[in-house]
Amino acid sequence: MTISTTPLAVDAGMARNTTDLLERRLRTAPEHVAFMRRTSDGLARVTTRMFAGQVRRLAAGLVAQGVSAGDRVVIMAPTRYEWAVVEMAIWYAGGVVVPVYETSAPAQVAATFGLVEPVLVVAGGPTQVVALKAAGVTVPIWTMDPSADDLGCLAEQGDLVRDDVVDARRGTATLDDLATIMFTSGGSGAHKGVRITHGNLVRQGLNIGHEYRDILRDGEVTIVALPLAHVLARGLQLIALAAGVTVVHEGDPVHVLATLEEVRPTLLVAVPRLLQKVRDQERTAALTAGLSGLFARAESTAVAWGAFLEARQDDPFVHPTPWLRIQHAVFEQLFYRRLRSHLGGRLRWLLCGAAPLDPALARYFWGQGIPVLEGYGLTETTASATGNRLDDIRPGTVGRPMPGTSIRISDEGEILVSGIGVAAGYLERVPDAWVDGYFRTGDLGSLDEKGRLTVHGPLGTAIVTAWGKKVAPERWELQVERSRLVARAIMVGDGRPYLSVLLLLDQEAVVEWARHHGRPNLASQLGRITATPEGVAVSDPALVSRLTRDVDRANAGVSRAEQVRKILPLLADLTPGGSIITATLKLRRDAFLAAAAGHIDQLYAHD
Repeated sequence: MTISTTPLAVDAGMARNTTDLLERRLRTAPEHVAFMRRTSDGLARVTTRMFAGQVRRLAAGLVAQGVSAGDRVVIMAPTRYEWAVVEMAIWYAGGVVVPVYETSAPAQVAATFGLVEPVLVVAGGPTQVVALKAAGVTVPIWTMDPSADDLGCLAEQGDLVRDDVVDARRGTATLDDLATIMFTSGGSGAHKGVRITHGNLVRQGLNIGHEYRDILRDGEVTIVALPLAHVLARGLQLIALAAGVTVVHEGDPVHVLATLEEVRPTLLVAVPRLLQKVRDQERTAALTAGLSGLFARAESTAVAWGAFLEARQDDPFVHPTPWLRIQHAVFEQLFYRRLRSHLGGRLRWLLCGAAPLDPALARYFWGQGIPVLEGYGLTETTASATGNRLDDIRPGTVGRPMPGTSIRISDEGEILVSGIGVAAGYLERVPDAWVDGYFRTGDLGSLDEKGRLTVHGPLGTAIVTAWGKKVAPERWELQVERSRLVARAIMVGDGRPYLSVLLLLDQEAVVEWARHHGRPNLASQLGRITATPEGVAVSDPALVSRLTRDVDRANAGVSRAEQVRKILPLLADLTPGGSIITATLKLRRDAFLAAAAGHIDQLYAHD
């Protein structure tokens, strides 16, 4: 199959722009708890009526400050409740939202401002204000944190602006008008401004909400932990608001697991790295308790149970073996209940995107009672273009097209997308971005007989060795990344006589490994290393031997020509939003390979 289409499920109806989603919710459920807001006294409830009131008041302040219809307003702040208020207020004022990652360097900020020419900026707090001023920003800066120019002061500016003025401004934008400009920050590091319309957001929100109406509904609770400068987090927030899902924001990745236990969400959108960290924490806890062998069996049993549940979707008469059923029941009491408790105890669904997910990791969670629905999309497709469905979960695939979307595979194997979510274009001219009305994703993929998409990796990442062997590295790398010691595996060998791999280590995990194996000096040495973008080489023989076992397991699943022969462990700077890792924890592959060129040359120096 080379094309797969899912018909539109819901029309935009009378909705004129994104603000109508809030107005509709305000009419039908004004007292519903739309958000739980972090305060010094804990989480405070925010009803739809309260949220709408704050939005309208801030929108009046923006109008009083001179924001006109179509003006660009920048938000540079971590994920927090105020982000939602500011975004909707900008739309109520008729403006265009331009998110900037709060970790952006001054040069990146300056480049963005030069392209969009905003009239006003809302910053999170002092850290962002310093970055903005370092970038030479001269337009007014208001802050979410308390200050002389905070949101409260901005709202007060609009006290004399009449409600009918705000209503008139709210209705200026149509579905065809620009709602937001989002800058891509993918593996190539390209800085392209994507033009997303109100129609993209409204139609996507309504159709995805309809497709997943059994979990996106009143009574459900979710945590938005991804950066709100990313399209996936913003799309989730808007869908949740329209569908009645209560949203809690968590802007600090370190606190996500603690917030899960506190909030007890029923569904969660996560990136694969977060799921890896959850599994690795369970492994470490078992290791510390002297139960690593038992946990390994529990892990393999969960994966096997997930495979059984997958098979049962096609044949309801499929049953687990008696031994698998017994093992699963035992490990349910010993381990699985504990995992669900650490995730809040109420989590029923995990929605996963933004990067490739190891199928075994998806089955691991599914086998413990939490199904993982993987999807695929880009900024240019307004988040999800495809997704696994509740009754058709297929680890290793990213599911069928969303309603109103078509997926086509080109003759070269590239994934092409058309439909309601595909953006209006870029700020600047990007040649060959579209072909025959389809957006070119730059990713390779294939469709199965049911129209489900499997992503094979970015176009152009294939490695061609000196012997002419073409190798797609992503699946092999995912196998190695199952190791709790490895944060990233990057296969190299383009134009070389054989393949090698750079292993970016999880510093915390390798320090713990060294301590557990009676190597306190090594643990201390590893803990003191300051990671760099190119990575600091780690040459301890015992650690290299341990990592070699992970590589050997991945090698066992591929042909000899596709096997890695040399490894180089590195401690690299894996800070989200840094030079080699995006804010959504994807690897900037080209940037890292450029930085690590010296390491790669050294691997092949004597060949």
